Amino acid sequence: MKPLVLSKEIREGKLNDQEIVNCLDIQHNQVLVSAISQIISRKLCNEEIISKLTCISKFRDPNVNKLFGIDTIGHYSIAALFALDTLESTRKYEELMADLDDWDKEIVKELQKV
Repeated sequence: MKPLVLSKEIREGKLNDQEIVNCLDIQHNQVLVSAISQIISRKLCNEEIISKLTCISKFRDPNVNKLFGIDTIGHYSIAALFALDTLESTRKYEELMADLDDWDKEIVKELQKV
C-alpha cells in the first residue's frame, strides 16, 4: 500500500491496534504522524510502543523529518509519550526531555498543548 493511502486508512480508523503499532516501523512522516495520533487517541501503551516512539524521537532533522512549521516527527513522538500518561511513558518522556536542548524542549512543550 502506498504511504499516503496507508496514512488515510490509519486516520480513518480502518486498521486494528497491532496494525497501527506496526506502522511505527514505516519511515514516512505522514504514516508515522497518523499512527502516533491513533495511538494517542486510542490510549495504546505498552513496552513495544514506548520503544518504537523512543526510536522515532531521534528523527529531529528539520530537512528530513519536518511536519508542520518547525516541529518534526521526533518532537511529536516525545510529546506522544507525555500524552499517553502512563508511568512508563512518562518516565521515558522525562528521560528524553532531559537530553534535549532548550529549543527542542520548547517545541515538544508546544506540541503537548495541541
